[in-house]
Amino acid sequence: MRRRAPGGFVLPMVVIALAVMGVLAIAILTTSGDEREASLAVQEGTRSFYAADAGLNHVVAQWPDSSYDNRVAAAGSSYTFAWRTLPENGATYRAVLQRLSAGGPISLTVDGRSASARRGLRTVQVALTVSSSFKYAVIGDADLKFSGGGTDSWDSALGVYGGANVATNGDIYSNGTISQLSGSTSINGDAQAGTTIVAGGCAKVHGTICAVGQPLVPLAAESCPSGFSPAVDIPGGAGITYNPATGVLSVSGGKTLTLDYSHTPYRFSNVTFSGSSILTFAGTVQHEDIYVSGTLNLSGGTIANPSGKAPNLSIWGCGADASNWTISGGSGAFFAVHAPNHQVTLSGGGAIYGGLVVRSLVNSGGSQIHYDEALGRTGVLVLMPGSWTEVAH
Repeated sequence: MRRRAPGGFVLPMVVIALAVMGVLAIAILTTSGDEREASLAVQEGTRSFYAADAGLNHVVAQWPDSSYDNRVAAAGSSYTFAWRTLPENGATYRAVLQRLSAGGPISLTVDGRSASARRGLRTVQVALTVSSSFKYAVIGDADLKFSGGGTDSWDSALGVYGGANVATNGDIYSNGTISQLSGSTSINGDAQAGTTIVAGGCAKVHGTICAVGQPLVPLAAESCPSGFSPAVDIPGGAGITYNPATGVLSVSGGKTLTLDYSHTPYRFSNVTFSGSSILTFAGTVQHEDIYVSGTLNLSGGTIANPSGKAPNLSIWGCGADASNWTISGGSGAFFAVHAPNHQVTLSGGGAIYGGLVVRSLVNSGGSQIHYDEALGRTGVLVLMPGSWTEVAH
């Protein structure tokens, strides 16, 4: 009898082989899909990271013109920016500011998302401080003299001066001496000097410190911008004389010179206001700088800043000139003066709502200096070393 070959063994083996190959194919496809998803996730994560980093840089770049720090004036306060689109690639970012302590650093947290449908999310965070020249009501390089008047403080970011918005941070500081604190002088803040404070002067100081200590670093004058303001930027009229070739400006006879906020900076050599004349501003409010390379004489006039905020107007004594300046205050005198080469005399008794950096100060008219604490938060933005981090989700 002839035996039959075992042909029935081949078909099951083929079926098993095909099944194994199918499983392998599915595994390969699944792995490939997972790798593709992982690759896309990394790509979108990277794009989102760069969106967050770009958003952080945008906020920092806009800081000088936007005074973002004033939106978080109080300790613990926060402010959130709505999502913004980056013009370069359509990615978006959102920023959150938070004041970590009174007058202290600000936390800046930025979320970033790519422009793709997957819209990844990455977050970066830094801590920022503001290095300001205007940390005191008055800083003098050589000497301070008060025969009346005095200091206190307020915060323009919180509203107008008065009532609950009056504080005792009207500090004064001199690298050299405070040689006179007499008459009705009242310093509602601290007083410190590098060498001496006049005997008995601390009776006029109502802060927690009245002492001789280490002087500050020497105060440096600003460099002068090139040229002077063009004639088209300075409106003419009766009593107003301006020479764009020499930069000399004179206003007399009780006239008002109205400058436009948008023409910044203004650049002059000598400036004189007499006969109750006024310098003021109009237009969309923004920070305004006035540079004076020579003499500033406001003994017969004043400056009125309609914004009501000292950080919006800075007057800079630039260059090497060391002439004496005279400044008068008033109800609209919201400004900061940086003139470390100049002796500045306050005359007329009008109040100043801002801060002063001078070589020497002579407060002979009994002026009150209401230090605007917002000035201490406005200046050069500094990244705190080691604060940059990525926030995990």
